[in-house]
Amino acid sequence: MGRLDNKVAVVTGAAQGIGALMAKALAAEGAKVLVTDVQDTAKAVKAITDAGGVAQGLKVDITSNDDLKGMVEAANAMGGLDIMVNNAAIFASLTPKPFFEIDDDEFDAVMRVNVRGLHQVMRAIVPTMIKAGGGKVVNIASGTFYYGPP
Repeated sequence: MGRLDNKVAVVTGAAQGIGALMAKALAAEGAKVLVTDVQDTAKAVKAITDAGGVAQGLKVDITSNDDLKGMVEAANAMGGLDIMVNNAAIFASLTPKPFFEIDDDEFDAVMRVNVRGLHQVMRAIVPTMIKAGGGKVVNIASGTFYYGPP
């Protein structure tokens, strides 16, 4: 019996990397996992189901209110929305450069996904969690702020 049996967890940015690993770990503890990303989630879902877990993939852009509504509906169809892991962000695809070389479009894209997207996810899920009597939210953030990479 896992610590998260009968719980539904949603992980954004879970097609690969840290998000995929978190989704797999949640499933290993018994959670049914909704694996979401703008990229194809099939590989992450397969890794979970091959290990005996329960997972479903869903293409979700966290800056799209329509996608987020569909995400909440999909979680509810799986049994509810008990755990939300906000992991989606623009980071790995960025080319490191001096701040004065970052153009407005790149800056706006990062702010839209990494800041506003988190707000949009929370706005979409909180009413469902309140109605259910609670839930858990994990917000993933970068530590680069503390060491100032070049």
